[in-house]
Amino acid sequence: MQRRNTAFATVSRKVYRCPDCGAEIALKDIDVRTDAMLCRSCGKLHSLKRQVQREASQRDPGEPPRGVIVQAGVATPDGPGEDRVIYPHRSLPLLAFLLCFAGMFGYGAYVNARCGDWEHAFLAAIPAALAAAGLMYEAFGRTILRLSAQSGEFESGFGPFARRASFCLSSETSAFAEERTRPELGGHGETVREVVVENARGPVVRFGSFLMHDVQDYFCACIARRAAGYPLQSRAGARRLCLAHPLAFAVCLLALVASVAFAFSSHERIRVADGTLIIEQSQWWGCHVERTEIPASDITYVDFKGFKTHDLLILGANGRILKRLSGYGRGVSGYQIGLMESLKCHPGKPFDASRFPNKFFAFVGFLLLIPLSFTVWRWSIKD
Repeated sequence: MQRRNTAFATVSRKVYRCPDCGAEIALKDIDVRTDAMLCRSCGKLHSLKRQVQREASQRDPGEPPRGVIVQAGVATPDGPGEDRVIYPHRSLPLLAFLLCFAGMFGYGAYVNARCGDWEHAFLAAIPAALAAAGLMYEAFGRTILRLSAQSGEFESGFGPFARRASFCLSSETSAFAEERTRPELGGHGETVREVVVENARGPVVRFGSFLMHDVQDYFCACIARRAAGYPLQSRAGARRLCLAHPLAFAVCLLALVASVAFAFSSHERIRVADGTLIIEQSQWWGCHVERTEIPASDITYVDFKGFKTHDLLILGANGRILKRLSGYGRGVSGYQIGLMESLKCHPGKPFDASRFPNKFFAFVGFLLLIPLSFTVWRWSIKD
C-alpha cells in the first residue's frame, strides 16, 4: 500500500491595518516602492514606513547588541533626564595598525631629527601625526544617541572633533535603516547602510554608516519607542573577548614578547677616558659583558661602511680593523664625528654614548601586532 505524504506547510503574511479605522489592508493595496498603502474602507492613503514605525514603538527593543549600553533617565543640567544609548565599541585590529604605524614613523622622525636630517624628519612626522590622531579618535572616541522628550542627538567622536546630528522627536517621527548609493569622484558610487530619521517638522537626518547592522536596527527601535512616548529601560550588552584562532594568537603573542625582549636585552656603551677608547657590550641584561680597550694612539681613523647596516669601523695602522660595531643605522655619522673629535681633532674632549643595538626587533614586534589583533574575534563592553 502506497503511503501518502500528509505534511502541509502553512505560510503566514504580515497583516497591516489602517491607523484610522482599523480595517485590514489588502496586499495588493500596498506599494513598497512608493511607501504607500491604501485603505479601501475609509479611502485614506498612509505611509508604510510610519506604520512599521508605530508597530515597532509598541514593542520593547529587547536586549541590546553586544557592546551597547542603555542609560535611562540620565540627569542633565539643562532640564529633565534624557535616555542615552552608548556604543563604545573599539576596533582592535585598527587600533593595533594605527599604533604600529604611528610607532614606526614616529621613531623614524626621531632618528632623522637626531641626525640633523630635518627634511626627512618632517616627512616622517606627517604620517606619524595623522596616525596618532586616528589612534586618539579610535581609542577615546564615543558614539552616543541622546533621546529627550522632543529632540534627539547623535554624537560620534571626542571633543571638538565629534560629529553631531540633531533631530526632532514627535508622533510623526520615523527612523529606519536604509541602503543608498553615495556619490564619489569619478562617477562611481559606494553603497552604504545608515540610520535615517524623518520628521514632518524638520529635514531628513542620516548618520551611523560605520555602525554594525544590529546596532543600527537597535538605534532605530530606541528612536521609535522614544518618539511614541514610551520610556527606555537601563540595560547593557555583554562583554566577551573571544579568540578566533587561539593557537595563532598564542604564537603571535610569544613572538611579540620575544622580539621586544631581545630588542632591549643588549646594551652598548662607547666612551673615551684617559686616552683610551673603551667599548662595553652587554648581552641578555648583563649576563654576558664584553669589554674592549683600545689606546687612542693606535687608532688612525673612525669610518663607517655598508649601505644598510652602517657598520662603525675602528681603524688602525695600514687600514687594519681594530673593532667592528654593526647595526647603527642612520645615526652612525654622529658617532663617527664625535669619536674623531675626541680622539684626533680635539684630544681630551669627553665622549660617552650608549645605545640598544637591536632596536630593529622592536619594529618586528610592532609588525606582529597586526596579525595578533586579527586573531581577536570580538571585543565589547559589559556592565
